[in-house]
Amino acid sequence: MHSTTREDTARSQMETIDLSFVLPCLNEVRTLKICIEKAKTAIDRLGLCGEIVVADNGSTDGSQELAKSLGARVVEVPVRGYGAALTWGIRAARGEFIVMGDADDSYDFREAVPLVQKLMSGYDLVIGTRLKGQIIPGAMPWKNRHIGTPALTTIVNLLYHAKFSDVNSGMRAFSKRAFLQLDMESPGMEFASEMLVKSAILDLKISEVPITLHPDGRDRAPHLRPWSDGWRHLKYILLFAPKYVYWIPGLLLIAFGLSLSGILNLAPGGESVYVGDLRFNDHWIVVSALSSLLGYELLLTGLLAHLYTLTHRIRRRSKRMDWVVKSISIEKIILFSLVMFGIGLGIELSIVRTWVDADFGPLYAIRPAVTGMVFILIGAQTLFSGLFYAVLSERYQAEKYQSDRRDNS
Repeated sequence: MHSTTREDTARSQMETIDLSFVLPCLNEVRTLKICIEKAKTAIDRLGLCGEIVVADNGSTDGSQELAKSLGARVVEVPVRGYGAALTWGIRAARGEFIVMGDADDSYDFREAVPLVQKLMSGYDLVIGTRLKGQIIPGAMPWKNRHIGTPALTTIVNLLYHAKFSDVNSGMRAFSKRAFLQLDMESPGMEFASEMLVKSAILDLKISEVPITLHPDGRDRAPHLRPWSDGWRHLKYILLFAPKYVYWIPGLLLIAFGLSLSGILNLAPGGESVYVGDLRFNDHWIVVSALSSLLGYELLLTGLLAHLYTLTHRIRRRSKRMDWVVKSISIEKIILFSLVMFGIGLGIELSIVRTWVDADFGPLYAIRPAVTGMVFILIGAQTLFSGLFYAVLSERYQAEKYQSDRRDNS
């Protein structure tokens, strides 16, 4: 028995697979056969050694048995979800190139031929774009075609300086090497957005090919939930964009808050300040404090979110972050926190001293009092955020050390 096992293992190792079609499947017995046949046709037209992997997500209609009878390899996926099925299936695939697409016959896998040819010419990821191709009437709801997909595509292109035309397309081709580099983690429909966002960040070589979207062949409602799945896509898209979500709003808020605080504190106590026809009195120091603190918190959160993303989500080096981590140590953060706290405490003590000197009489010091509070809170924010930063920066430096060792070996 041992001898037979070794021979089978050796035979499977000698068989090189060039191309794998990966089909996520959940009760697709009605359309699975035609999808597999079209995938086989594409493999034959390309002249490659290929396989068809059906990543089954718990079908109860006999899809697994049908797939095996048609020569496909079935991968049982214990985790529910579109992204989970694809991730398990792609990781199990043996091909150098991967084509993914739904098993509901909405995509004609024979159209994957030009996508794979582009991979063979050097591209890392090729997207089948429906919006530049053809959408058969009844294949896509109007809200998906005219609202959801264009809106998400515009947001991705704006935030990540990309040039996608259809970020929700379900038929894509990519190299197995590029997929492993993306380190995909989304179990649901947001898998599609994660792939494109990470590909744009990692600067993969990307292209598009027009394809046709057909009405699916299901006799039941699709698994897609447009509004909830669209929101999950949007949340994931924003997750990797600290510049627009945190830094730009943070800088605007803190610039406004500090400017307003400076104008109010430089004026004699209690007097209103005029900027043009606008009048600013004591109450505006509260607005200034809120704006400054919120802006500073956004900047800190953006830095931590970006560092966490680099160390845990995309495993990417950044020259700018290399400089930040090298320049800013926990000791410097503690020192800065103490300085901010000291300035704030000094302002508050000076107010108390003035009050004592006035025999505890009436005191008009709301502006410096609130300003001192802002300095104290900034010191506290910096200190506690700095502790988390120290953990992340150590992780970042450790991965940089390991990466340098691999490059030098």
